[in-house]
Formats: sequence, structure tokens, C-alpha cells
Amino acid sequence: MTWSAIFSISPAMLVVAAFSVPLFSLFLAAVIVVGACVIRRARGRRHSTRPAAPAAPSIAGRYGLERRALGVGAIGLIIVFAVENVLRGYVLDLVDVVPWWQYATPVFTAALCIAIVLCLIAFSGTVAPESPVAPTTRRTWTSFGPRVGILGASVALIALLGTTIAAGLASSPDDRGRYIYLQISVPNSSIEPLRPWFYGWAYGLPVLVCLAALVAVTWATLRGNSLRPFLRPDTVGAEQSMRSEVASGTVSIAAAGTLLALGGAFRFIGHVGTISQLTVVRDGHSHSYQTVWRYADLAVATTWLAPALEIAAFVLLLVVASRLFRPRVVEQSDGRATHISASASETVR
Repeated sequence: MTWSAIFSISPAMLVVAAFSVPLFSLFLAAVIVVGACVIRRARGRRHSTRPAAPAAPSIAGRYGLERRALGVGAIGLIIVFAVENVLRGYVLDLVDVVPWWQYATPVFTAALCIAIVLCLIAFSGTVAPESPVAPTTRRTWTSFGPRVGILGASVALIALLGTTIAAGLASSPDDRGRYIYLQISVPNSSIEPLRPWFYGWAYGLPVLVCLAALVAVTWATLRGNSLRPFLRPDTVGAEQSMRSEVASGTVSIAAAGTLLALGGAFRFIGHVGTISQLTVVRDGHSHSYQTVWRYADLAVATTWLAPALEIAAFVLLLVVASRLFRPRVVEQSDGRATHISASASETVR
């Protein structure tokens, strides 16, 4: 590239190029989360906090591993996504290879992280109560929320499900039976339809399988987290807060995995939507033809929506990961303070 070509690049072109890289969305998400943490810390200095007392081993042992698993899982999902993106885009030679794992990996990794949390709840987080606590209300898998998070994750799930099915139905197979093409007709000509690569069933079916697994383990984790008994009457307030945090982290990881897959699918579909004209050179003369695809405008719009989805996903993951290092203070039902450190729960008696 010559110097004149470099200086001819406009700021708008640089912005478009930056947003076309998924890892740039991770950078923006990190800036957002770090900025929010700085503001929160500045506000927190204006308020005095109660000193922490020795930890309550029962609560620390019951919820500490789950909180760490969620934080490490969020970091792991970010690392897996980044490594896969770099290897696929810059290292591996994938000529004529269908990289279906690009869209299934975030969903599968999220399901795996949540499955680990479910195992921790089932085998170490559910123990016989020291003093039985009579339930005052009927608990379900939504009892500890977060209601807004569950609603948002459901919307992302429906969007990914609908996009995958719609794109699969619109796709067509190649000569090897792989549904990887989209036929775009060229009207008023004898030219064969264009067949660019597309987010068809070859990509979508693995995503649907992983999505079903993600829904199952997320529901089971929220249900197990909600229905397990409380240890003692005096720990109900602290345990409710911890269970809300476990539920919030679970829903955030599930939503993030879904959004990353949806963002990748939108990028792929949007690339096809930019095909609007075909130029054919015959006998030294060029002839231009308009191509026709019913949803081309909608596909182009998904290109700009994809970075927003990825940024939202990375923000959710970074927030969950930040809880590994952020102490919390909650109030029990009897008004006593409970200090929850980065690795355990501590009850002030």
C-alpha cells in the first residue's frame, strides 16, 4: 500500500474497519466496564463501610466455589472466543471448509461453564440444613431472578433461534449436500443465480443443538440454585443475596454466549446483504446487472447491529468476572451486615 493510499483513508473508513473486527467489541466493552468501576469506586469513597469480621465457614464453603466458577467461566468464555477468532481468521487455512464451530463455540462454552456450576450446586452446594427453615413462599427457578436478565436472555434466545431457522430455510446445498449457499437471482438476464456462502443449515444445526443444551443447563442451574434448602434461619438474608448473585451470573453467561453467536451470524448474513450488483465483462465491454434478494436491506442492517450485540455480551461477561475481585456488603433479614469477599462469604456477628 502506497503512502497516498494510506492518507486517503478517511476516519469513517477506519471506524467501519474497526467495528468489523469482533475483538474491537471486546476492547470497547472493557472500556465501558472499567469506566463504570472507576465511577462506582469514586462514589463509594463518599460512604463509610462497616469492617469485616471472621468468615462463616458454612456460607463460605457453600457459595464460594460457585461464585469463583462463574467468574472463571466468564473469563474462559472470553478467552475461548478470542483464541478461536484469531486462529480461524489469521492462522488456519480454511479453504472450502465449513467453520460451523465459529457460531456454536460461544453457545457450547457458555453451556459448559453453567454445567460446571450446576455440578457444584448439586454435589457441594446442596447440603442438609443445620436448622430447618420453613418456606414462606413457593420457590421456582425464577425466584432469585434476575427477572430483567431472564427476559433479555429469552429475547436473545428467540432471536438466535429465529435467525438460524430462517437462514437455514433460505439456504441451498452445494454439490456435496452442504447447505452453505444463498441463491441470489439476476433478473432480465440469462446469468445463473449467484451463490455466495451463507449462514445455512451447515452452520445452524450445530448452533441449535448447543442452544438446546444451554437452555437445559441454565434452567436446571436456576432451579437447583433456588430450591436447595437454607442452612439456618439467621443466614437466610445472606443466602438470598448469594443465590441472587449466582442466578445473575448464570443468566449473564447464558445471554452472553447467545449474543456472541447471534452477532457472528448477523455479520455473516450482513456480508451477503451487500451484494446488490453484478458486473460482467464481455468482448471488452462491461455490463452491470442488479441482483435481487428480498431481505437484502434487512441483512445490511444486521451488519451494524452485530457489534452492539457483541459489546453487550462482553460487558455481561466482564461484569461477572469482576465479581471475583469485588467485595460486597449485604444486609441480612435481622439487620446484621454480611461481608462477602472475593473468595468467600463472611458474616458479621
